[in-house]
Amino acid sequence: MGGPNKNMPHGRLEVLAASLVCVAGASAVAGQLATIDADAHYPEGPLWRAGRLFYVEYSASNIKTWDGRHTAVYWHKDGCGASALIALGDHVLVACYDENSLVELDASGNEVRTVRNDSGGKPFVGPNDFASDGHGGVYVSASGVYDIKAPITGAVLHMSADGKTLTEVADTIHYSNGLTLDKGQRHLLVAEMLAGRVLSFPIGADGKLGPRTVWARLQDLAPPQRCRHRVRDGRFRAMETSLSQGGLSLDTLSGRARRSS
Repeated sequence: MGGPNKNMPHGRLEVLAASLVCVAGASAVAGQLATIDADAHYPEGPLWRAGRLFYVEYSASNIKTWDGRHTAVYWHKDGCGASALIALGDHVLVACYDENSLVELDASGNEVRTVRNDSGGKPFVGPNDFASDGHGGVYVSASGVYDIKAPITGAVLHMSADGKTLTEVADTIHYSNGLTLDKGQRHLLVAEMLAGRVLSFPIGADGKLGPRTVWARLQDLAPPQRCRHRVRDGRFRAMETSLSQGGLSLDTLSGRARRSS
């Protein structure tokens, strides 16, 4: 993800007016595409929940839903810059990148609280993406300043399953962006966008992270002239965010939703 300052100078403009599309039928790649939201403004952060697709509109500071037929604005907050959302129990947690905050919504979409600091009182900058820890808790990337010359202040935080503690578990990441667990759910993968690589952290007790290793370098996967600082949301174009239910996935680079079952 990015912001008005969020990597938009580096190729995310194509997503601002991207249409959200869904593949009809079982063939995920070869199936016919159908537009489900022709007016999606920088769509990201797909979440399948209670029979609906939830997604953020970063540039409009919205959360929208699609019920299979219609789209609707579920929640809006001026100045939020919503970049991701994730389930936290029966609530939803929203990353407000522009506002440097996390907003918790109840099952009806009402705001329960706004979090701007970790449990030690330290503020975080640029909350960008989420990943479940597999045990009810949530990892949050706090990107820091989007500037190749700025001090390296990107971090990863962990929120406990009860939502009562928010702890920094990794720091000194050059713009931490997309997050996901590996296939075995034993490592957290973190896109270090301004370093052009993906980091891997072993997951320990209580969501703590062990020493980092480099999982992939983008320069090893694509010609350098085509991929400067392009490790956005931790997913290359072919590495899509899988939704937990409904067999849907969404490519956050193109704004494409695909039905795989």
